[in-house]
Amino acid sequence: MPGRIRLAFASEPSWANAHAVLGENSQTLVATDATGTVAGCGVRSIRRRYVNGRPTELGYLSGLRSLPRVRGALGLAQGFRFLRQLHEADRRTPAYLTTIIEGNETAEAALTSARAGLPAYVDHGRFITSAVFLSRRRKPAPPSGGIEIRSGAEIAWPALLDFLRSEGPRRQFFPVVEAGDFDTPLWSGLRPADFRVALRGGEIVGVAAAWDQSAYRQTVVTGYDPLLRLLRPLGNLGLAALGRPALPPSGGKLRFFHLALPCVRGDDVGVFAALLERFHADWKDGTHACFVVGLHERDPLRAALANFPKFDYASRLYLVNWEDGAAFAAGLDPHRIPHLETALL
Repeated sequence: MPGRIRLAFASEPSWANAHAVLGENSQTLVATDATGTVAGCGVRSIRRRYVNGRPTELGYLSGLRSLPRVRGALGLAQGFRFLRQLHEADRRTPAYLTTIIEGNETAEAALTSARAGLPAYVDHGRFITSAVFLSRRRKPAPPSGGIEIRSGAEIAWPALLDFLRSEGPRRQFFPVVEAGDFDTPLWSGLRPADFRVALRGGEIVGVAAAWDQSAYRQTVVTGYDPLLRLLRPLGNLGLAALGRPALPPSGGKLRFFHLALPCVRGDDVGVFAALLERFHADWKDGTHACFVVGLHERDPLRAALANFPKFDYASRLYLVNWEDGAAFAAGLDPHRIPHLETALL
């Protein structure tokens, strides 16, 4: 990804293993030019999610990348024709979720044009990703309202799963979670001990998990523009004074984990704030510089992030469908707040 800070999204040591978390059926589409050189790629995956409160197989389109010299309408149309063939071959899903980084007007204009046989892109609002800095200097706020936070390893696993299955469906597109899934690549590396559970009066009222995927998915800084490269050492001194993580050297990895499966009964902001405080306290002295949490712009739980030092960036969430998915797209309950897992993007 170009920019003042150039990033690479790596999948070491195995592309296949890294993309297995995206869904039970994950397919990588690769475009080559006349010389056989890889010129573009994208990923089609299918995963069970709650749609209008019911488990449904729903697709996700991710990782759309191409070299600048092939970013024309013809190449895009060819890619989507092939994608449609895959879609019609199994018909496992009526539609697909996808995101476009806000401000990427070129991609947005091309993909949402509905020209040259492209599917419909229905805008479902802003999805805001927050990188919460794990500052050692920050003083945690104590839980309020009789809230107790415990490790998932201390909670009966069936009770935790029952909570996710009862509360998760309130969010549109929340992942379906079953006990056997955690022994499969769908949740690779996620363990009961990674969960934090909020209790009030001995009853579960909120859960979330720290999902570190660095063993198989990495974000690597591949370079800086000349001015930023020159100023990085001085800038890191200023960041340290502010309790912010340093910019890594070229070739260095960004050290973070995803806050997965955030689920709070009654959208109680105080409960979610207590969970965030516990994640911050438990991980601030480790090797991670931040944790990443994504919430839709309509999600009331975003208010719990107000007291944390963070960096926000926004994407637009779209539902993508061809003619056979038009009725499905039209039937979505507009009152349900959309949910995406940043670890599954």
